[in-house]
Amino acid sequence: MFFDLISQCVLCGRLAESGLCRHCHLELECHCALSGPLCRCALPGPGLEPGALCGRCLDRPPPFTASYCAWVYGFPLDRLLNAYKHQGRLTVERALETLTRAQPLPWPEADLICPLPAHWRRRWWRGFDQAERLAVTLGRRWRRPVVPLLTRTRATHHQQGSGRAERVRNLRHAFRADSHARGRRVLLVDDVMTTGASARAAARALGEAGAKEVRVWALARALDARR
Repeated sequence: MFFDLISQCVLCGRLAESGLCRHCHLELECHCALSGPLCRCALPGPGLEPGALCGRCLDRPPPFTASYCAWVYGFPLDRLLNAYKHQGRLTVERALETLTRAQPLPWPEADLICPLPAHWRRRWWRGFDQAERLAVTLGRRWRRPVVPLLTRTRATHHQQGSGRAERVRNLRHAFRADSHARGRRVLLVDDVMTTGASARAAARALGEAGAKEVRVWALARALDARR
C-alpha cells in the first residue's frame, strides 16, 4: 500500500502533495520518459516498427510476447528506486504511485498479475518485496487479482554487467511456477528490467507450467545494460 502521510518531495525536500514536487516531476519526465516503438524486450530502437524485434531478440526471442515500460532507469528515477530498495525508504512509494497513476492496464485480456519475486533472503534483508508491493497497487487500480505464481528457488547475483553465458548460468532453475498458471494470461510485474534475463527466466518457468501467454510490465527499463 502506498502511504499518504508525507508532505515533502522525496527528491529535493520541497513541499509536495504527491511525493514529488512539480519541479522534480517535470525533470523526471524530461529525462526519464521512455517513448517510441519498443522491442518485445522493452528497448527502443532506431527505425523500429511497432511490434518488431531488435537484432538480439531476433537471435534469441524472449519467452514473453510483449513488454510495457514508461520510464528509463536513469537520473533521477534511479535515485528514487535505490533509496526505496536499498535504504528501505518506504515513503518513496508515494512518488512511485504518481508515476504509475496515469498508466492504464496495457493488456485488457490479462487474467492476473504476478510479481517477479525476490529470493527470501533478499526479501528478509530488505523487509519487503518491492515487486510484490507494486503488483498489489497495480492490481487494485486495474482490478486484476494478484497471484504469486512464482517462487524464487535460489538466490542469484545482480545481472547488470554480466555477459550472456554468466546470466544463463546464474538464472538456471532460479524460478518455479505454480500449476495454477495453466491456461492463464499472466502479466508479470517488476520494478526494473535491467538485462531482461530475470524476466526471461520467470516467463520460461510460467510457460513450462502451462501459462497461455506471458507479458511483462516494468516501471523502468535500463537502456545501457548488456542483454
